[in-house]
Amino acid sequence: MNNISIRSTLVLSILGALALALLIIVEHSKKFQKKEHYQEKMAAAKLSNKCMQHIKNNFFANEIAIDNINDPNATGIIGQQFSEITSGRGSLPVKLSTTNPNFAAMIVQQIKDAGLQKGDHVALCFTGSFPALDIATCAAIETLELKPILITSVTSSSWGANNPDLTWLDMQKSLKDAQLISFMPSASSTGGNQDIGRTLSREGRDLVQNIIRRNHIPYLNQGNLEGNINKRMDIFNKTSKGKVKLFINVGGGIASLGSNTNARNLPSGLNKDLKIKDFQDKQGVMFEMVKKGVPVINLLNINRLMNKYDLPRDPVPLPKVGEGKLFKAYKYDLNLVIGVSLVFLALILVVMYYDEKQNKLGSQIIKKID
Repeated sequence: MNNISIRSTLVLSILGALALALLIIVEHSKKFQKKEHYQEKMAAAKLSNKCMQHIKNNFFANEIAIDNINDPNATGIIGQQFSEITSGRGSLPVKLSTTNPNFAAMIVQQIKDAGLQKGDHVALCFTGSFPALDIATCAAIETLELKPILITSVTSSSWGANNPDLTWLDMQKSLKDAQLISFMPSASSTGGNQDIGRTLSREGRDLVQNIIRRNHIPYLNQGNLEGNINKRMDIFNKTSKGKVKLFINVGGGIASLGSNTNARNLPSGLNKDLKIKDFQDKQGVMFEMVKKGVPVINLLNINRLMNKYDLPRDPVPLPKVGEGKLFKAYKYDLNLVIGVSLVFLALILVVMYYDEKQNKLGSQIIKKID
């Protein structure tokens, strides 16, 4: 034991080799394990994928061409750049990213994190701007057997459901008729500027009303934004008897968010602790929900959500159902990691002990005895 020293090249080499060996053992012990709520996430992603396939097969049969340039995965969910019911500009790469069916798993995760249980009431506000996200949200709601109360608007930003012959209402009705989802909107507004389509042409506003009528949805039009917000809250409160447990917003609907300033500044994803002070403009359905203490899921500013949940941007081809860190991840054997760490720490302490002991022996002064 006399040559054991923390400064010894041999000892340091042995400790280094041992550390490397233990690291290899730990790395080989990790396993690919399912994440929490795996079954629900898989079910929701499968249903979302099935719904999108239904839209494609139902509306793009008989040799009706899909825009393979702007919709490289040929989903049929990507709309036009401009149309009579286009409410503003949208990002094509973001719209393409949301066609990944695994977004439904992200929504399941957020709903579970909000603490909801089967049968709880959920208030929903959709626009036509993100039909793939609308589908993913419906798939999550159906999978978790929640009670949805949906109010939507018809208009859409670029590349959303802005084809007057294939709006979100048309998609949802087709999905319900096929028994893939079980609910339709309780009401629908025009959407766009002030939620009454102020920037649309007269022809565009007439188109919207025809779209709502052909899908047999009550038309929500109080003549101004404040009235449309209040009407939404009235529908949510009466339908749920005041028992809304969660509010989900999909897209940048002005009635939901209250203003463009709120849309830019409010955080994305699940928010359980938003405060009234977080809203620069004190209006919108989300503001009213926060006043009531209802948690909200804000599905806007999609890039932030993709970063958080490790979802790919504009993927070609689309990921397979169940692919990604939302479903599975490598996990270490915690007991092994702790055991290995303690063993290595013990060896270092032993070396330090003998090193200190040898230093003390070397520093002792032997007195001469006369």
